[in-house]
Order: sequence, then structure tokens, then C-alpha cells
Amino acid sequence: MGEFVGVDPENLKELTKRLEHLHDLLARQGPAIHQKMQKWGSELSFASLSRLIAAALDDVRDMDARTTRAYELAREQGWSVMTRAPGVLGPVFTRPPVVRLDWEATGRSGDQGRRDAEALTAALAAKDPEAARAALSMLPEHLERHLADKDYQAAFWAGAGPLAVQAARTLYNRTGPALFSAESVGILRALGASLAAASRMRVGTGKESRPLLSTAARDAMTRGSDPWSAGMLAKYGPDGRSWDPRLLADLTRTMLDARAAGKTIWPPARGEAETDTGATRHQRLMAEFDAVGAVLRRAAENGVAARHVLGDPATGLRYTRMLVSDSWHTPGYDPGRFLSSYVHPGGALPPVGRVDLSTPVGAFLKAAVSAERGTSADAEESAWSVVHIVQATADFATASPDRVLPDPIRASLAFAAARYLPDFAMSAGRPYGSGVIPLGNHDGNPWVAVADGSQLELFFPAALHGSKEYLAFKALMDTRVSAAVAATVKDPSDADYLSEMAGLFGLVERTQADQNFAEHDRQDEEAERGQLLLAMFTGGFGALSFEKTWGPGVMTQFLTGVGGPVVDDALDTDHKWKALQDNAAGFRKQVLHVELPVVQGLIDAGALRPPEDATWFADGRLRPDPSFTSWLSRHAETRYGGRRLEDWIKEAQLAMRLQQ
Repeated sequence: MGEFVGVDPENLKELTKRLEHLHDLLARQGPAIHQKMQKWGSELSFASLSRLIAAALDDVRDMDARTTRAYELAREQGWSVMTRAPGVLGPVFTRPPVVRLDWEATGRSGDQGRRDAEALTAALAAKDPEAARAALSMLPEHLERHLADKDYQAAFWAGAGPLAVQAARTLYNRTGPALFSAESVGILRALGASLAAASRMRVGTGKESRPLLSTAARDAMTRGSDPWSAGMLAKYGPDGRSWDPRLLADLTRTMLDARAAGKTIWPPARGEAETDTGATRHQRLMAEFDAVGAVLRRAAENGVAARHVLGDPATGLRYTRMLVSDSWHTPGYDPGRFLSSYVHPGGALPPVGRVDLSTPVGAFLKAAVSAERGTSADAEESAWSVVHIVQATADFATASPDRVLPDPIRASLAFAAARYLPDFAMSAGRPYGSGVIPLGNHDGNPWVAVADGSQLELFFPAALHGSKEYLAFKALMDTRVSAAVAATVKDPSDADYLSEMAGLFGLVERTQADQNFAEHDRQDEEAERGQLLLAMFTGGFGALSFEKTWGPGVMTQFLTGVGGPVVDDALDTDHKWKALQDNAAGFRKQVLHVELPVVQGLIDAGALRPPEDATWFADGRLRPDPSFTSWLSRHAETRYGGRRLEDWIKEAQLAMRLQQ
């Protein structure tokens, strides 16, 4: 303990503000001063500047802790900021009295964290939102000031963890149009930001390093009795990239388990709706404050957290099945309560007023398969996520063959298929189980997702619905044929990527045919597909570089090289799209034949070199014109990459026909 000194809380508050302004000025202008002094050839050393700035921040925190304690002591002596004075109408401001405090003991930020935790605990225990907001008016400022302060964060969350996670349950408004006031939102934002920062902090070094948040504090967030309140900290907290991925993954599992178990994941009901308008408004309120969706959105932003959940070989499939579902909506309400007995004699009616909640689910599924392809643990989890998504989709299609998944979820399935198209091509027609292995089963190669071929046949009809979606996906597959040709040329083994890719193409064609689309829709789709394919090729979509010898680097290029088109006006502007439609009659035959992607793949592999005066080749891409047709005819018997050009083309066509 140090020396007790008498202080004026108001003067101490002003001193704290001035110290804070001084620190802000040093932090903002210090680097510029250093740069200018160096430019002018100054011999002054600025090595200690960063330490001075850090020390100034510590001084601010210390003075803030002393100021808070000084006001607490003043209130303990009976002081109130507003009081009544004789002859004055209404309350007037009163200055706090001089108090005595331990200057040294109250200058530690850990002590401030403990006092803030105590204040939070006392305020939330009362279960009164108005009183809690008043008592916690200074908490957001304290939490923001100490975001990077490990001592404060450790003390605060050790003391406030369980109740802080349940803050939303106390702070929500019992009446009125808004569920949270602006003050409540400010408190929740500050708590979310503080928890996110603390989740990424570690204490100790080397083998002694451990998370700053205690197990009890983490359990309060991920295993507490109030998942809705925990979800609100995620909703109002920072972007998912600011959180620890393990904490977000654990919280996601908790939310999905709570939803599956029928626990309370919705905002508190504030009385029975008296009209259908009120019932509809409550459904929208449920959607706006959906705790599961809020957590899924943060985990999707984080990316790694999503892959931790779905990429776990032991539990990932269970959670993926929860996500690949058509149940992502609010429960709706029974309209019979608002109908007269003449119109509705009795009994329950099908629920109405449901609000779709599938958008964050789709984002989460996309994030789960978005790791960079390669040999890392993250890439392995991403591959397992793909395997589980295929399995869960096949299960859904088997159990509910007549039901359609929501658009955002189907879009995420198509996204996963596009990113792992070579993996799917390897699996098509091979119903021998699922798993994740290194490419070719050789250590050091990129991880690949092996899907059960029978499950792929159920996956694609569930993922793609309607001719427009099949159109976009098959145009992507056309470009992959080029990569398959190049990979087949470069791989010294007996792997035949062209046959596999063409086989997958045939499987997709067959699943589309099974959906019984009208013939005129198919004709329109074929014309549109030709235009889109030409736009992709002329825009550089699918370009690969095979400068190095075949190995993990080239294999990774094959897995990732054509994962998405470059930004090109041919895809983004109506003007060029109409121009492609105008020219469709002249180019349709060339575009729709498999010769185009096959020849492009041979060029990418370096096996075929176009003539220098070729009018149909520029900037590394095919520009098909009538002279290309003539060249194709005259070189059908020419050998490229160890085979005749005609054999390359026939192999692709045969593999497609075998699947059909």
C-alpha cells in the first residue's frame, strides 16, 4: 500500500483528460516528427519515443483508475451529482468533496478491471434495464480504453464473465418499438469488443503460454445457460476476424446444439401479439435478433472458425447436417388466432409470417471451404468440410427428395463444388467412400477431398436447381477441361485428368436431364452457355502457368488455377453481353464443341504452339474464328502431348457420353 492523499475528483478527472490528449498527440504526431527530423539530418535519437508513448498510455490508465475510485469514495460519503438547493427549482449540479485515496494501490489497471467487474455484476443483478444503464454509463469508455491492457482484461473477465455474457437479458427494453436503447447497444458493443480482444490475448511465454481468458470465463460464453445473450455479444461485437477462432468455433457449436435441442435462441417475448400485424412484427424482430445467425456471421467472417466446426473429422458431419437444411426461418405464427369463428371454426392452421434466416448459413458454408489449397492444417479442415457438405446434402436429398434448399445454401453448395471441382471429378462414378488424403496418396502433396460417387449424384440435383444454375456451373466446367488437358500432359504418371473431368461433366448433364427441364428451356440454355463460355475464355478465365516441372506446385495450380473468373466487362456489362448475343450465331458451333477447351489446355501445357500468324490466338487465349476451324481440321492427326489431337477430343466426348 502507498500513501493516502487528498484529491478533488473533479480536478483529477480533468487531469486524466489532459493526459489522454497528450498521449493521443504523441501517438498521432510522433512518427511524423521522427520522419521529418531524419529528413533534416537530425542526430537526435528517437529510439525511446515508442516507449514514452506506451508509458503515457499507462499513465492515462492509472489516472483513470484513480478518478473512478475518487468518485466512488465521494458517493460513499453521501455525495450525489444532482441535488436540490434552497430557493432553486429543480436539481442542481454539485461538486464532489475532497476524498482521501491510496494513490499507489488505485493506480493499477488490474484494480480498475476488478472494480468495473464488480460494478457490472451489481448493476446486472438488479434485473432493471434503466438502473443498469445508469450504473454502467462509464463502462464503455473504460472497456475501450483498456482493450489492449492485459492486466485489466484478465481482472475484468475473471470477475464479470458469467454475468457479462448475460448482459443482453437484463438490458433489453420490456416495452417500446426498439429492443435495445442506444445506451444498451453501446454497452453491448463495448462488452463484445472487450471479449473479442481478450479472446486473442495470451499470457506467459514459451511452454507456459496460455490464453488470457480463464476456462471459467470461456465456459460462461460457450456453455452458459443463456445462448441468446451470448449471441448478442457476437452480434454487437467486432468483425469475426477480431475474435479467437477457437472461441468462435466453440460458440458456434453451442448455438447449433441449443437450436437442435429447442433451447431459447430468440429475443424475449414482450407480451402476446393482439393482431396479425403485431405477430408479423415479432417474426421480424426474431429475425433481426437471431442469436444463431449472429454467431454464424462472425464465424464466417473469421473463416478459420467455420473450418474448425465443419472440418472436424469426428463432429463436423453432425453440425453440417444441421446447416444443410430448409428449416432456416423463424417459426411463424398461427393465423387462426386472428380469424373469426365463422372463417376459422377451430384447430391449428399452418404457420405464416416466417422470415428466411439462411443467408448467414450460406456465408458460413462458403467460409468453411475457402482455405487456400495446399498442405496446411487449415487446408485439411477445408477439405473435410467439403466431404461433410457432400454427405449432409446427400442425406437431405434422400430424406426430403421433394424439398428445395434455400437459395443462399444452394449457392454455397455450388461454390464448394466449383472450388473443389478436380476433387469431385476424381470421385465421380466411384462409390467407394469419402475422406481426405494427400493428392496421389503422397505425403507433401496438397490435401484433396474424396467424395463418395453415389453421394455426388444426390449432391448436384440438390445444389443446382433450374437451367440458369446448371448453365453457370457447366460453363465453369468447360473451362476446367482446359486445365484437365494441361494437367494430363504434364503429369508423368498415368493419371488422366481429362477423362475424370469429362466424366464429371457427364454426371452433371445426367442430373440435369433427370430434373425434366422443358426442351425449349434447354435450347435457350445452350445458346446462353455458349455466350458465357466465350466470355470466360476471351476474358482470361482458366489461365494456368505450367512453367515448373510437375510437382506439388503444379498440382496446386490444377486444384486452384481456375477457381474464379477475372473481373471482366464481358461478364459485368449488359453492353458486351448483348454483343455476345448478336454474335452467337457465328460462334455457337465452335464454342459448344469440346475442341475449344481441349486445344486451350494443350496450349497451356506447352504441348501445342499456335502459328505466329494465327488470327485465332492472342494474349495466351483462343479467339475462335473461321480460320481456327480450318486449322482444327488440318491438324486432327497431329500428335500433341503424346496423343493425336483427335484422340484428345474423342476421349473427352466419350467420358461425357459414358456418364450420360
